Amino acid sequence: MVFFKEVLPNPVGEDAGGEWIKLVNTEEDITSLAGWSIKDASGKTYFLSTSIGGRTELLLEYSVTGITLNNTDETLTLTNSDGNVVDTLTYSQAGDDEIIIADRFIETSVGQDVGAPTLNELAVKGNEKIVSSGELSTVVVALAIAIISSFAVGVFMKKKQEQ
Repeated sequence: MVFFKEVLPNPVGEDAGGEWIKLVNTEEDITSLAGWSIKDASGKTYFLSTSIGGRTELLLEYSVTGITLNNTDETLTLTNSDGNVVDTLTYSQAGDDEIIIADRFIETSVGQDVGAPTLNELAVKGNEKIVSSGELSTVVVALAIAIISSFAVGVFMKKKQEQ
């Protein structure tokens, strides 16, 4: 089967220069995409005319598709040559340089150390942004350093005044 795997709707810099859609073929055999199409929420449609190898990915840049991906409230539809919807990818918001990963390709890694962020914690999943615990811990450490430093400066200043 061919599915949407990832999209980059909001690259840093000019969107049209960096947006892309990635398809993946999960089958062993090559699949002809002739007559297949990708349509966005606005109705803009790109017709494919290539093939995708077995167990490979196909990166479709904006310069190829001409599809401008919305940064918010987007739905992409992949339709085969018979007109049947094969896959859809929907997301509600994409931050700067966030890659939207289709839900079916987000897996929790087995055997990770406790506290290590999983792929779910590092990715954007469907309609929700999943924030890594590592990002939060960096903020907490910075805040703790700031508080301790302020306290130390206050103690130093008080002792200086007492002398």
